Amino acid sequence: MKILVLNCRIYSVEFELIEMPAEKVLAKGAVAKIGLKTGIINYDGVCGKRKRVEPIMDHHSAIHRIIEILHTEVLKDISQIKAVGHRVVHGGDVFYESVIIDSHVKEEIKRNIELAPLHNPYNLKGIEAIENLLPEVLQIAVFGTAFYRKMPARAHYYAIPKRLVQQYGIKRYGFHGISNQYCLFHTAKLLKKPANKLKVIICHLGYGASVTAIKNGIPQDTSMGFSPLGGVPMSTRSGNIDPEILIYLMHKGWSLNEISICLNRESGILGVSGISDDMREIIAESKKGNKNATLAIEIFCFSIQKYIGAYYAVLGGADAISFTAGIGVNSPFIRRKICGGLEAIGVSLDGAKNRRAVNREMKISGKNSKIAVFTVPRNEILLIARETAKLLNETAEE
Repeated sequence: MKILVLNCRIYSVEFELIEMPAEKVLAKGAVAKIGLKTGIINYDGVCGKRKRVEPIMDHHSAIHRIIEILHTEVLKDISQIKAVGHRVVHGGDVFYESVIIDSHVKEEIKRNIELAPLHNPYNLKGIEAIENLLPEVLQIAVFGTAFYRKMPARAHYYAIPKRLVQQYGIKRYGFHGISNQYCLFHTAKLLKKPANKLKVIICHLGYGASVTAIKNGIPQDTSMGFSPLGGVPMSTRSGNIDPEILIYLMHKGWSLNEISICLNRESGILGVSGISDDMREIIAESKKGNKNATLAIEIFCFSIQKYIGAYYAVLGGADAISFTAGIGVNSPFIRRKICGGLEAIGVSLDGAKNRRAVNREMKISGKNSKIAVFTVPRNEILLIARETAKLLNETAEE
């Protein structure tokens, strides 16, 4: 069966057409710069890689072009698409697993827009576009927050009055759940043990970054909280800061919008370095002697070390630490920097393996390391395809 997976963001739509259960990618690509006359379509299929520049004014137009390209390049008939799987960032308190999309699911996604204003509106646009373009096709929502719904209450809740939870839903939701599920599955595969028998710490280090502690397949805690702003410092996000800072800035006349822009878009690696939000550039500048770039790296790695140490204690040990996402799988330097501070819990890297592990799934820990260390390239789209195929099969059996 052929499944189309969509990841709709503010200004882009990523897509893959996958043959299941063989998990063969038939075509993939992305539409970028949505809303501009210079929209970009990158496509990789049977005829190789291609790039087009044309007006793409909204998400409906972007998905319409994706379907046109697939029909022209890969599919004899558009009816060959049996289901469409969507990455939906926030499922709130309702969705504990992937679901078939209906009017109720759409309403809940809409209701959670206030919790994920930069993600859910565009996830919903993708769903509505498919409804218009392929009205007969089954659609599946795979939620980034669902993985954390079984977290213990001690990790779910903040030490704030219960009325704030009841009135506004303020609690730790966690993010990067789809990525972590995929990483957990492949970590277990590399260890040749079932996931429900393992203690794993996953470091999802990309433009957004989080650390998650998992025991017997169930998250015990995660660094991101009510929003993707919390936890470790990221490319442009501050991560955790003293909440009194916000009150202080408001007393100084800062507006809520100014604070939001500062913490979400001007902080993190960019804010400390004053140079870039790209870790590759920061590392290059640090090697040239730029002290601000070096400090940005130190803060980033130190924060991750603290979470790993805390989660080691929470889990009562660890079988594995896995690095995933862009920085996690592509930067031997950052991995060495992080793991170099974890000797106290028995972590050591094999230097040669660590250097070779660039966008590769492999073990990088040294032979005397008490904890296995892995790199696992992220593949959220494949997990979404698996979830979609599973629900499609279950529907067919009913």
